[in-house]
Amino acid sequence: MIEYYSQSYGCPSCKEGLGDTEKPVIVKSQVPAALVGKGPASASAVAWTMYQKYANGLPLYRQEKDWKQYGAQISRTTLANWIIYCSQNYFQPMYDYFHRELLKREFAMADETRVQVLNEEGRRAQTQSFMWLFRSGEDGLPAIILYGYSPTRSGSHAKEFLEGYHGYLETDDYQGYNNLPGIRRCSCWAHIRRYFIDAVPKGKQYDYSQPAVQGVQYCNRLFAIEDSINQKYPGDFEKRKQLRLEKEKPVLEAFWS
Repeated sequence: MIEYYSQSYGCPSCKEGLGDTEKPVIVKSQVPAALVGKGPASASAVAWTMYQKYANGLPLYRQEKDWKQYGAQISRTTLANWIIYCSQNYFQPMYDYFHRELLKREFAMADETRVQVLNEEGRRAQTQSFMWLFRSGEDGLPAIILYGYSPTRSGSHAKEFLEGYHGYLETDDYQGYNNLPGIRRCSCWAHIRRYFIDAVPKGKQYDYSQPAVQGVQYCNRLFAIEDSINQKYPGDFEKRKQLRLEKEKPVLEAFWS
């Protein structure tokens, strides 16, 4: 960018003065630091590449063709390197920070689901791996949701991830969460209800003499009370706790007896 600066020694309004001069001066704007090495990748270009691949399921070889249509020759190898570099240098520190913050919370939830990974070294494509989900609870603070990959469903992965956590943990009935030190484990009533439904004899869903049907009814009663409380006091955690002790505790006591 070229700007012209006027240097005058006389009257500025009539431009009559001694030694009026105009000198062109090149002003160079500040260039932000490169996102990836010394390459041309911008934050928006890399974010778009990641969004297309992981949110829209658009493979890199198709993105490579898109860039070519826009007039940019960017290979899929370069796109992959963008993702790898930014994941390691930008996302990993942020992930680690939220991981530390999650371990400070008093309540958390966890679950795991099967995922298939292709071309994983030393493993067949048909081998099942697992993606773990860890989430903070409803404590009035911003939600923290983190995913973690492991090649197996061993409880050692949950133990490693939650090392240093000493709060309540809500999960399903998977036994891999049983041996986590310093953690008070909570069960999910939605999962418990499924087992009662599976145990109801065929055609007996309205036979209230059946223990399994009674179990379903207790769970339904808890859910109805919980929905009512949440609708009336969505952000008042102390009030919700008070009403749970007042209205839900008798249902739980009856259930266990």
